[in-house]
Amino acid sequence: MKNNFKQKNLKEKEFDLFSAEFLYNTLKTLSENKKNISIALSGGSTPLPILDLLKDYKLNWEYFNFFMVDERNVSISSSSSNYGNIEKIFFTDVNSASHSMINDNYSIEECAINYEKLLCSKIPLGENSFPIFDLILLGIGDDGHTASLFPDTKGLNESKKVVIKNSIPQLNTDRITLTYPVILNASKIIILAKGAAKDEILKEIEMGIGNHYPIARIINSNVD
Repeated sequence: MKNNFKQKNLKEKEFDLFSAEFLYNTLKTLSENKKNISIALSGGSTPLPILDLLKDYKLNWEYFNFFMVDERNVSISSSSSNYGNIEKIFFTDVNSASHSMINDNYSIEECAINYEKLLCSKIPLGENSFPIFDLILLGIGDDGHTASLFPDTKGLNESKKVVIKNSIPQLNTDRITLTYPVILNASKIIILAKGAAKDEILKEIEMGIGNHYPIARIINSNVD
């Protein structure tokens, strides 16, 4: 497993341009070696301007299958939907398959079960029976969460399932998220961190005093 962990002290526009270029080069390399590439994207505000830039790069977009890292318990049409927001600025402009975690016809529990089945049917499984994504793009919250693995939530301890409903008491909501085992099973992980609060979290993890943050488990797992 190779994790790409990049921390750059850049202004916002520079960060977005640097990240888009870095992602382009990563995707280009992947597409030179295979034609069925699985990528999981995180939601939130950080990746949106980056994906908006990335869509204009020339790639064999038909080689890519995009999935979600996590999702809010809302309809795709909601302005809070991770998939819906990415669809507006990226999925509609690239010739790639994309798969939402939420289906309005099912409960959040059923959506989690169905998404796990989808991933296990479309992505090669490792010896541990977890799907092996070619790339997972992660972010960091101001509380150190990644995906929808928030501090002090049950999802942090999940070791058997690929996708779960994770209750987030501090936000009074439920979310769907990939679990640590499938995230750590990815061939490559890229973490996007933008902002002073996230820089501080990264510094604490580097100093060895930030291991309580959920993102620390990713960063401390064989980072190259």
